[in-house]
Amino acid sequence: MTTLPIFRAMSRPARAAATFVLAMATVTIVGHPLNPDLPPTLIFGLSALSILGLAWLIGQATERLGEITGPQVGGILNATFGNIAELIIAFFALQAGLIDVVKASLTGSIIGNLLLVLGLSVLVGGLRNGRQTFSREVAGSNAALLVLAAISLLIPAVLAFSSSTSGGRVIEDSVLVSVFLIVGYVLSLVYQFRNPPPGSEADRETDSDGWTGREAATVLVGAAVLLAILSEILVGAIEPVVETVGLTTFFVGVIVLPVIGNLAEQLVAVQLAFKNRMQFSMAVSYGASLQVALFVAPALVLLGVLTGHEMNLVFAPLEVAAVVAAVGISALIALDGESNWLEGALLTIVYLILAAAFFELR
Repeated sequence: MTTLPIFRAMSRPARAAATFVLAMATVTIVGHPLNPDLPPTLIFGLSALSILGLAWLIGQATERLGEITGPQVGGILNATFGNIAELIIAFFALQAGLIDVVKASLTGSIIGNLLLVLGLSVLVGGLRNGRQTFSREVAGSNAALLVLAAISLLIPAVLAFSSSTSGGRVIEDSVLVSVFLIVGYVLSLVYQFRNPPPGSEADRETDSDGWTGREAATVLVGAAVLLAILSEILVGAIEPVVETVGLTTFFVGVIVLPVIGNLAEQLVAVQLAFKNRMQFSMAVSYGASLQVALFVAPALVLLGVLTGHEMNLVFAPLEVAAVVAAVGISALIALDGESNWLEGALLTIVYLILAAAFFELR
């Protein structure tokens, strides 16, 4: 069987965890249609736990691919497959008409990766290894792209709130901006592949332990299929859970869903920082944020137009302010090419402050 060598290449605890994740995902997928009267909170909880576990599997596979291909390609792979859960969840939420939830989840993912994921990575890596270093050139390029992402959210919001632009015109402007953002993201990928940072080749690991490239790719594809099914179940339970628990759909979208969808980045980035591979860890954190801002959000705008569920790039003032703040503080911390545990603690604190503000927003 194809799965046997995949499981044999894992440690015993990891094998047990993977088996548990697959079993929980199967129970959730099979049990939901067979027993539609299950409480929405139970459905939401089982789906969320299954997605968390699948995100962990994705993280393990992408980390292994990163060891084979190097930090630059590995960071892009981790960002891409780590964002699969969020993209699928957001797509189904968009089809369900939960536009505010989609926008909130995009905002939450950007600030979560820049503040929580990066903050925990720098904190854990600093406590374990002391001061850590990484490429200032790469950090500068990422900072410039993040500024572009912040502008892409700021300008449409300012135009919408300061003029009497019609809804149709806002959609047209959002589509145009989305095309430009995707072009900018593609150009950034071309530049990264043609100009790898110094030491990226030396950071590769070619040992034979663990998954092969083909096995890791198999895990990614299988996890993506299960994620698609579980995400649809999760989205269907959002509104009943909001009514039952008392949380707002905005808070669920900006905090809860991104934490679930970004688990792959969180686990991989922290593990890499703990191993003193800060260059790779930064590529994961920044790469995930940039991909959401420059590709996932624009792609959802275009998909919304094609499917008749239109979404624009006009975000709420607090969302725009949160993204601008996250971009600013993360860029300031990364531009010197060094990090320490205090900077990680500060990033995490800023995230907690923003989470409290979003919770109070009713």
